[in-house]
Amino acid sequence: MKPNQKIVLLLLMLSFIFSNCKSDCNHVSKEINNSRPAQAITYNEMASMFNTYDKGQKIVLDKYRAKLTNGKDSIESLSHFYNLDDLKQYIAYLEKLSNDKDIKLTGLRIFSAAYPIDYKQTDLRGRETLIFMPTAKIGNKNDVAFEPLYSEKGQPIPFTKFLNKFSSDETKKVSRASFVPFTSIQTNLLPSSGANKLEPSPPH
Repeated sequence: MKPNQKIVLLLLMLSFIFSNCKSDCNHVSKEINNSRPAQAITYNEMASMFNTYDKGQKIVLDKYRAKLTNGKDSIESLSHFYNLDDLKQYIAYLEKLSNDKDIKLTGLRIFSAAYPIDYKQTDLRGRETLIFMPTAKIGNKNDVAFEPLYSEKGQPIPFTKFLNKFSSDETKKVSRASFVPFTSIQTNLLPSSGANKLEPSPPH
């Protein structure tokens, strides 16, 4: 997805999830600082970001959308919706997985992606989307996307160690996280702790 939309979505996630996730979450909440966060932006900044995107990436992506659909659709996704309760559950799930492995969850990394051309839901085929992954400190980096499902106690493993088992050569060339040694897991369908299933607009 687009950088400005990621910022807005991340701000919403941080401000709403952690401020509203209390007794209904499956984890022990800390006292929340509900003052205006440093990451909050002004409408002046937001308008400038949207304007930069509209004059740059949007033009290219809309052309790709039109080519992909043979002119039937010429507008790429502009935003994505994620139900607040689903976000709260996802955060609680990640915290539980991380706590069970004695790994400090440092945040979320949001990756740009697109639905496959043969995706089962036809109106989403080829559309931009987001993939969420939890982050932890690995080496001297505090924001490395990792996989808590298969990490050892206190040893977070970058999610790319598993992603690359199923990736094309083009995807493997994209730097999304550093590598660390790990014993391979042999399976055709390997569950992840990542999340997607967003509702984009358009088409909805």
